[in-house]
Amino acid sequence: MSRFSSLPVFVLALAACSNAAPTPTPGLCDQRVALANTPQWTDACANAQVDWADARCLDTAWQLPACGTLTELDGADFGGQHIPLPTPITYTDDPPMSGPHRAEWPFWGEYAFLPKQRWIHGLEHGAVTILYNPCVPESLVETLRTWAQSVPPDDAGAFRWLLTPYPGLDSAFSLVTWRHRLKGNCFDAAAAEQFRQAHYRHAAEDVPYDGTYACVWLGRSCGIATGSGDADAVDGTTMGGLVSRDGQ
Repeated sequence: MSRFSSLPVFVLALAACSNAAPTPTPGLCDQRVALANTPQWTDACANAQVDWADARCLDTAWQLPACGTLTELDGADFGGQHIPLPTPITYTDDPPMSGPHRAEWPFWGEYAFLPKQRWIHGLEHGAVTILYNPCVPESLVETLRTWAQSVPPDDAGAFRWLLTPYPGLDSAFSLVTWRHRLKGNCFDAAAAEQFRQAHYRHAAEDVPYDGTYACVWLGRSCGIATGSGDADAVDGTTMGGLVSRDGQ
């Protein structure tokens, strides 16, 4: 029997037609892997499956590689054209560092899985996307999450970050900004901060506020104790939805 077979079924909810966060549903952060593996394609998130990838750890023999050195890669500017669903989008780089994407960008924060066609739009708005191989140990995911949550606000507001598994990633984790990527197998906070300072908000657009895509969004406070265990309307956990303004 699968270790997720007894989990409750969650329904994807439709977000309000605004940039306000969807109504939080406490506890979904703990179900992160199950939600990525078994999404429920209902309501506003039905169209999200066009860009979905299998976010399970499919290589049971995968082991965390030796640390080695962190590698920074620079990519070309492939533009930022908005491509409506259901037209597929292909990329030259894997993972991509720029390129065409969907019109609705995501809420900042963590996802059970966020398609690249969405997080690239976040890069265009100056964000840092944090990718990890689905097979990495949970301790590394916690380290990446904690780092993102610890970055202080700046003159434009809260740190814009996105955290998601990325199937087939060629390293344990990777930090991606518009046209730049840092990859490695062991997280180095000093190197990550140096990369962030060099490339964060250096993009085609500087947009601080959330978008409207929130399918399997887990909020921005996973792993942070709230005292009561309940989440607030911005940093909570939610199954989120998608409100389309121009064809999703």
